[in-house]
Amino acid sequence: MNVEPWSTVGEGAIGSLVEGIQYLLRARGHSLDADGVFGPVTRAAVTALQNAEGLPADGVVGPVTWPRLVVPTSQGSTGDAVLAVQQFGLLQSPGDSPLVPDGAFGPATKEKVEFFQWSWGLTIDGVAGRETWSFLSTLQPGPRPWALVKQGAAQATNWRVLAAQHLLRAHGASIVADGAFGPASGAAVTAYQQTLRATEISTTLGQLDWPAIVVTVHKGDHGEAVKALQTLLPGELVVDGDFGPKTDAAVREYQQMFAQPADGIVGPVTWHSLMLQIFD
Repeated sequence: MNVEPWSTVGEGAIGSLVEGIQYLLRARGHSLDADGVFGPVTRAAVTALQNAEGLPADGVVGPVTWPRLVVPTSQGSTGDAVLAVQQFGLLQSPGDSPLVPDGAFGPATKEKVEFFQWSWGLTIDGVAGRETWSFLSTLQPGPRPWALVKQGAAQATNWRVLAAQHLLRAHGASIVADGAFGPASGAAVTAYQQTLRATEISTTLGQLDWPAIVVTVHKGDHGEAVKALQTLLPGELVVDGDFGPKTDAAVREYQQMFAQPADGIVGPVTWHSLMLQIFD
């Protein structure tokens, strides 16, 4: 749950995620149309898969069923499992032409998968496997997951890493905020997680960590949490830990566009939005 935010999809659902499920079922040998409608036929195919895998047969694709349904694909793969990945309209970088679903995992598909992985802080390997599908599964109406910040993963930019390091420091970690998420930062994450719970301990900041680690800040505040905020805000703010007039103006401008109300108070909603933004 902390690093794989699987969704739950059942009968009555419609859309590209259902179509992806149907293509994956076809890749697993089940006969059905990929029409994007989760009806009785799709439910029956899911139930059959669950029975074959020794899972509770409820006909719902949730966190237990998804990993058994996913078929990993990479450059050179062909067939329905590739179509499952390609049909996601959001699997593209801004300004690019849409990916044409043809069932052939070529360089263009690999590029789209890598961009998706970069966007969410995943391991950038161009492989549409379990980790990548756990985030693809969330591409449906409703709250978006938090992006991951993980030890050792390739980082095209370091804005999330810097923010994470400043927030860890705000909670007492004695690490350097240098934008490199190495062993020291990973150990700080583990130590922090152990203060929150007894399970799902790792070196990755994920879904269970972010709501607790973000700190509500506003004009007049100082410290590491403010530095984390200044790191994430667009523009050229000085990262000095002082929530003064310039930071307040930048926050309100950002909230007006992406995270209303524009009240200058940076709480969980604004933090979540900032963590998902990609600024050129």
